[in-house]
Amino acid sequence: MPFRLASLTAAVLAAAAAAQAPPRVVTRALEPAADDLARLNLVTQWRLYLPAETGGDAVATVQPIDDQVFVQLQSGLIIALQADANPKTFRKAGDVLWTYRPRHRPGIVRPLSAGPTEVYAVQEHDVILLDRTDGKLKYSEDISFTGRAAPAVDSYNLYIALDNRQVVAYSHVSKIPGYRPPKPYEAPDPVHRTSLAPEPADALSTPQNRSPSIGSLEILRPPFHRGTDTIDSHVSIGMLRTLRPPYRELNEARSPSVGMFLGVHSLSDLYELTSKESVTRIRFLWRLSTGGQTVGGPILTVDPQIPDSERLHVASGRVIITALRESPETNTPQTEYVAEADICAPLTTFGDNLYLATADSNFISLSVRELREPSTAANTLPRGKFTTGGPIQQKPVLTDDSIYAVGERWGLIRLRHQTLEPLWNERLPDGRVRARPNGEVAEVLSVSPNYVFALDRRGKLLVIDAVRGTTLSSLDVSAFSVPVTNDVNDRVYLASNSGLLLCLRDRNKVVPVALRKPPAAKKAADEPMKEEPKFEVPKVEAPRPPKKAPDDKKAPDAKKGPDEKKGPEEKKDPDGKKG
Repeated sequence: MPFRLASLTAAVLAAAAAAQAPPRVVTRALEPAADDLARLNLVTQWRLYLPAETGGDAVATVQPIDDQVFVQLQSGLIIALQADANPKTFRKAGDVLWTYRPRHRPGIVRPLSAGPTEVYAVQEHDVILLDRTDGKLKYSEDISFTGRAAPAVDSYNLYIALDNRQVVAYSHVSKIPGYRPPKPYEAPDPVHRTSLAPEPADALSTPQNRSPSIGSLEILRPPFHRGTDTIDSHVSIGMLRTLRPPYRELNEARSPSVGMFLGVHSLSDLYELTSKESVTRIRFLWRLSTGGQTVGGPILTVDPQIPDSERLHVASGRVIITALRESPETNTPQTEYVAEADICAPLTTFGDNLYLATADSNFISLSVRELREPSTAANTLPRGKFTTGGPIQQKPVLTDDSIYAVGERWGLIRLRHQTLEPLWNERLPDGRVRARPNGEVAEVLSVSPNYVFALDRRGKLLVIDAVRGTTLSSLDVSAFSVPVTNDVNDRVYLASNSGLLLCLRDRNKVVPVALRKPPAAKKAADEPMKEEPKFEVPKVEAPRPPKKAPDDKKAPDAKKGPDEKKGPEEKKDPDGKKG
């Protein structure tokens, strides 16, 4: 009876757990027809079928970074794709650059980050550094805890937010070289001439019907000779100096046996199992305690006009922590700013502005320079503040001139930088002007100078006028269940968990339009244009008509022209008489 009761209880608990766990739905998406895309003024740039395993694998994340797209599957496979054609490398849009499969399947797939030469991914307790060119594994470091978001990367360091309420920093430039013992001197063997005489090999046989041992041999190359130690034991290589032929002996005590390695076929395989060398590791820098779970990953800011102004900003609970990038092993917060409510979205920066969204439906703009100073960080006032109809839980999309933020069950709004003034407004009957969001939007996919591409709650692709904020057209793409936000350029990516990945573009935009100009381009645009030295072409005057003879019939007081020659001056006497 107790056994039946226990079985019944286990069955009930298993059924309850199965009922609570949402079933995994695999969608078989099809590429939209060309006529449907033409109605949205879109065309297919390229398509790709990802190698998702049947039943247990699916597309987890799709991240456009620079001119590449990085895809991660639930199995941990990382795929690097060429987003746009590159004539320098002869790569076409949609080409697979490389793939990397980790040793173990990660439990939770976190977004990755990419630098100029490396790709950084956090899978389970390991941080993986891959070569961005060919995808080969450079380094793998055990961080003991799982990461919460994509790591932040600068030119020297790597910053990772962990689940244990800490942020750790590693240097991907400075390495800890692995230990490699010095190679011992090996004297060459004496010349052994080949002979047809039989070699003595009876040393490998042992009495009393025991297994053969190499511990009793003096040398391991024929002819074999027995050593002075006559103790018979199991197979051991404790007396060997090297595990590759020619084998040498050491005059040391007994070492662990290799009798447990049943799958070893030769002594050359044991060299890989008993290697004394250690791998090269990335250098650990410091650890920062945040006091609570971090919201998103850390962000980096720097003021080019102020030396040593590099700072790290982390959001935890209601607090924004600002810390130095360079620190001893234990880093401490330099300044702290406390918001009125919990921070519910990852932090974003643009220039000297830091944007944060709070749980009380407020979107706030702060000054990075004031957050950097300990005297002004705690009492700094917002530069701008906008209240939405629902909390902002997604990372806003930033362009050079505006911010696109989505309020939960409220819609999309376009705001101006720093002041957060709404750019989509409507006039009420009583003459007042208020913000007018697009209430259909649930998530932003991409932004172009003229349009905003987004998804609604039912999975429809919306094309929105970027100037007025009204919906122009829509298309059902609910089969593409993996949303992809492209904050790099105006390309639209649709991904299905079954493996189909589409890249769509505006019909009139063959070259992708970047959402934000690089700093060098901004600086060149802000500088006044210098006037180039003008190269003046000498003017050639047209020949003048011949001069006419003076007309005698003119009045005597008629004035002569400036070009007419005057006659010789008449001489006068000092008395006024003419000469």
